[in-house]
Amino acid sequence: MNLIKLTTATIIGLSLTVPAGTALSQEKEVDQNLNQAEQNLDRTGENLKEAGKAFGNSVENTGEAAGQALENTGEAIENDLQNAGNAIERNYNQAEQQVEQTAAEAEQNIERATDAAATEVAETAAAIEQESNWGWLGLLGLLGLFGLAGRKKTRRVERGDLELDAENRPTMYNS
Repeated sequence: MNLIKLTTATIIGLSLTVPAGTALSQEKEVDQNLNQAEQNLDRTGENLKEAGKAFGNSVENTGEAAGQALENTGEAIENDLQNAGNAIERNYNQAEQQVEQTAAEAEQNIERATDAAATEVAETAAAIEQESNWGWLGLLGLLGLFGLAGRKKTRRVERGDLELDAENRPTMYNS
């Protein structure tokens, strides 16, 4: 009986120790899993910290890039305004020179037209004078002089107590 008791006690002991050993091994496995999970969480935290730093650097770089872009845009606008001002000034100077040149040409054209008109008038007057006979005007003048020579120069008109010469008589022309 001892052997049966011993065997039974061994079986009962083994049956109790095997599950306890299994439980102990499972507990070690759980501890390892927990340690692994803790390490994973630590790594995840470090990764999140690095991601935050990278995000901060990215935001900072983006801000710097935006600032540089604004600065470049401002410089480009200033350059474009300066170029536009220079172009306007050049156009104004060119227009002023063209106006002066046009005015000088117009003055020359007016002088040429005046000279041509004066020459044409002189030529026309010379042609009219050459082809005209002004002798008839002289004859009329002589006839007028002969008509005056035969008249009396003064004539007396008596009216009441007034004596008036014909030349001093009031008329509607000399009164």
